[in-house]
Amino acid sequence: MFDPHAAGRLIGNRGDLKRKAVNYKRGQDMRLTPELRGQIEKVIVENQADFERSARDTMQTMKEAWGSAAFNSIGRGRYYEWIHDLALELKGQGSLFGYPLVTLYADNLKNLCGGLTHPSTRLHAIIGLNIDALNIIVRRRITGPGSVLERRVAEALREAYVKMRLRAPSEIAVEHKVATAVRQLDSKRAPAVQSPELKQTARQWPNGVRLPAN
Repeated sequence: MFDPHAAGRLIGNRGDLKRKAVNYKRGQDMRLTPELRGQIEKVIVENQADFERSARDTMQTMKEAWGSAAFNSIGRGRYYEWIHDLALELKGQGSLFGYPLVTLYADNLKNLCGGLTHPSTRLHAIIGLNIDALNIIVRRRITGPGSVLERRVAEALREAYVKMRLRAPSEIAVEHKVATAVRQLDSKRAPAVQSPELKQTARQWPNGVRLPAN
């Protein structure tokens, strides 16, 4: 039986706990020496490298699921659910390891894929672009909040979610805006031609972005 009086006797008074603290009389030296700083930085770098490797593997899996969704009409929603769950994991890890843009882009990808079963070809293409943008951020090791260019991509992806998941009739313009922003992020130049009409087959763009094409 629980004895509140006995339990109370286990807790010493504040002065007693303070006197029993480590190095109470002399105090603990918490100065950040060069040696300690080096050890901390080494751990951070190692953890960040582990995250980058794991993130690249995750994005490869997402891109494969995205490709499978294009060619499998039966059970297509499961592939988007898979991408959604992986994006949720990346969202939680990005900022923790110095990649707030990964968190931002992954959150948008999660929103795009949540509950998705039969998207239009343009929405499917934008999901692929969202995955490409995540890959670019990690591959180029763009840590921190990024520049105007990275924020422009985030705005375009956010607009795609707001307009296309709400079925607004502006899919062509939205898809082109996202494609332009992501291609600028990867190649630092705008696409020479407007994004083509997308079909269920696949084509390789010159800069490596893989999208359904004519």
